[in-house]
Amino acid sequence: MRATNGSASAELRLSITGTGTQTAAQLYSPYAPHATADITRPRQSVLHGWGLADDALPAFRGLVRDRIADSATGRVELSALDGAERLRGAARLPAAVSVNTVPIASGTWVVDNLLRDAGIHTAPPPRPECILYASMHGGIAPDVGFYRTHSGSIGYTRTRAPWEMAALPGSTTTSFGVRWDPRTRTTVPGRSLFVECWVDTSSIGPDTGRVSLSCFYQADGATNAVEFGVDFKSSPQTASASSDGQFTSVLFFTPLPVGRWHLGCYWTFSGTQPSARIYMSGPDGYYQEFNPGTLGGMPAGGTQLNYIAMTSGLPVEAVQVSLTLTQPTRADFEGPTWQRGAVLDTITSTLTAIPPTQGSAWEVISAVARAEQATASFDEHGIFRYRNNTRFTSPGQPVLTATSAREIAGLRVSEAIDSVRNVIDVPYSLYTIGSTRERFTETTRRSIPAFSTLTLTYDYDVTEYDSPPPIAYVATTPASTSRVRWSTASDGSAGVHGRVESTTERDGATLRVTFRNTGSSTVYMLTSGNVPSLSIYSVELADNGPSRRLLRRTDTTSVTRYGAQVYQVPATPWLQTSAAASTVASYLLAVAAAPLPVLGDVEILPDPRIQLGDLVRITDTVGAALTTPAWVVGIRTSGDGHGRVRQVLTLRATLSPGPPTDQNIRPDPPIDPDARTVLAGEGVRVP
Repeated sequence: MRATNGSASAELRLSITGTGTQTAAQLYSPYAPHATADITRPRQSVLHGWGLADDALPAFRGLVRDRIADSATGRVELSALDGAERLRGAARLPAAVSVNTVPIASGTWVVDNLLRDAGIHTAPPPRPECILYASMHGGIAPDVGFYRTHSGSIGYTRTRAPWEMAALPGSTTTSFGVRWDPRTRTTVPGRSLFVECWVDTSSIGPDTGRVSLSCFYQADGATNAVEFGVDFKSSPQTASASSDGQFTSVLFFTPLPVGRWHLGCYWTFSGTQPSARIYMSGPDGYYQEFNPGTLGGMPAGGTQLNYIAMTSGLPVEAVQVSLTLTQPTRADFEGPTWQRGAVLDTITSTLTAIPPTQGSAWEVISAVARAEQATASFDEHGIFRYRNNTRFTSPGQPVLTATSAREIAGLRVSEAIDSVRNVIDVPYSLYTIGSTRERFTETTRRSIPAFSTLTLTYDYDVTEYDSPPPIAYVATTPASTSRVRWSTASDGSAGVHGRVESTTERDGATLRVTFRNTGSSTVYMLTSGNVPSLSIYSVELADNGPSRRLLRRTDTTSVTRYGAQVYQVPATPWLQTSAAASTVASYLLAVAAAPLPVLGDVEILPDPRIQLGDLVRITDTVGAALTTPAWVVGIRTSGDGHGRVRQVLTLRATLSPGPPTDQNIRPDPPIDPDARTVLAGEGVRVP
């Protein structure tokens, strides 16, 4: 069962009787032999289907939650839950704030991120050794790595997305840019990088039609970016790579096919000399890989990866950077295969901050769905579906018609004034970035032997936002950000670049920073003043943030008919703009300003095709005298050992019976006309 917003988890209950020679308790109890009992163990997979003869349809896919063996009856009772069981782990979300109040995420992005963390994918997943992954599914915040900044207006599309959803230039710009801090800051000399993304070229329009990905390296004042990009709009079209501002390009004199493209570049470093190999996989089997030519060199003394930047004038999705030891083959680039496990929906609200969260992934998904008045559930195939509320205001065509003459065995219709809501209060919060402050300072002198690692952990308050990974320096101390300095001398006098990789991770309230010495001698974590050099900064909200606001919307016609019926939407961190609050209020007024009856205990001829969220038409000419389309908001199916199946639906009508006319009825006033006499008799002053 479920309401018309929030999450739903289907449950299957089975009663097992055993075989002719052994009871179910003997076969499947927790202490029964593993050869027979393991099939009913908790978290064992469960599939269930039903239908007529050989036409059984899948009805449930999930995991065993518990089993109870009863020695007296010999039965075993099992209960199983659907794919929601896969989302019981801790919710892991980046805690980030937009640097310019332009949204960086959405409720849909939050759901998608939590699904991916549980292994449920909507686009090509992060590769092994991934140091940056940004799905772009309703947000530019990265799933792996850290948000830094962005520029330009950004929109999101599902119709022009390579897979599920893509970011594209907004209405006021022809391209947009994003910068991210990688999870791992690599070095040069150091490991190779594989950068890639997916784009769609089906309708470029006024946008630039170019996408580029660059890796920006820095050693104090010495900087360099290695960049690759493809321009689908220039004539001729080009693919290029650059280092130190020196470009080499390949020209395509035959127009490239239009559609979905997978683009990538493999960067290797021979000492401080970069080399590029570009990969392009497009529609109709198109494939090319090539070396664009000789590039400029990196700073000779070594350097570290500072940030990764993307500029796009195309719908772009699944941006990632990964570490790899070998040059990818075509099979490596176009694979590995992955399985889609979820379908999302168009975003209806945006987030300027992703606040720190606690609880399980399922609990956070449920909270987001309730905030957006959306629905979240797994279907009988194990596919997760997130649907916004727009379908409830534009129903479409019913998938099934049930009539009292044939399909309906029982029906109850209820209507209550409590179902009317004509004054809607929606609280929302405004998040504004404040200053950064020094949060952790290492006080212990640290060193790392040759080719060894050092891991340091720090404990946040659960309300704190993420810290950027430390930037390595020697002579110029980075201001107002995390930083670290390394020296080959034990007194800090000989600073060094390009020797130590760092990986920064946050798990709950724990920050973990791992340093790897890539050189053949010991390095020391010291400033030039011979004191520990590691300093971690964190981002804060503006003073007294977030700012709490309230939006009210009223349907005056409904108030006149039914009186004021106020509904206060529960406060949530997942509504952060007045536009999002207005969308929720407008939706609630659209579906609740007039009474919508609930059709309960609708027993029909069992039909395995009916799904939660389906629109059906109910026609009762015998009892309740109604004909209306209605949403399926609950399904209860039961069967016994004799093949008898019962199916009972709970439905929510989409059409109101209409405003009351009170024909030939004179409603009584709320105060008795004789009340004045009663009050006067009590000595109460009356007009």
